[in-house]
Amino acid sequence: RERERERETERGREGGEIERKREKERERKREIGREREEERERARERKRERERARGRERGRESESKRERKRESERKRERKTERKRDRERKRERGREREEERDRERERE
Repeated sequence: RERERERETERGREGGEIERKREKERERKREIGREREEERERARERKRERERARGRERGRESESKRERKRESERKRERKTERKRDRERKRERGREREEERDRERERE
């Protein structure tokens, strides 16, 4: 009987050790799973960050495009303004010339 009890406790001890080993292995696998999930989350975050950066870059591109459009518009406006100025100057010159002609005719 005594030997039988010892054998039982030995089996129990071995069973406990086996169970502890299994639990340790399960915990290790859970840890690996957590690490993999964290890595996937970091990868998703990096991807989101790249997308945001790409969006900002596109925004910058469209901003510079708009700026170029505005600049060419200003250039066109300056050009037409100079044209108008030349035309007004010519007109004033013609008017002065006509005024001088009238003055000469009066004399």
